[in-house]
Amino acid sequence: MAQSFWKTAAASLPPQVQWRYAGLFEAAEQFERLLDFVITVRGRAHRALARACGGLADALRDAARALDSAAWRLKLPR
Repeated sequence: MAQSFWKTAAASLPPQVQWRYAGLFEAAEQFERLLDFVITVRGRAHRALARACGGLADALRDAARALDSAAWRLKLPR
């Protein structure tokens, strides 16, 4: 696996200042992992919600067709 962008960026700093910014680079790496996780979870939740809404829409369409058919059968002649 490739080395993290943040570790590479920290290693590219002069050695005398690496220690000063080490905490910031570690925090950025953790934040990046958290952000990746949130984006992944949001995408999965969005797809699950879309599937659920699609199923509900199909059920409502089927019910509407059944009600429409029943209404046609029950119409009184004029």
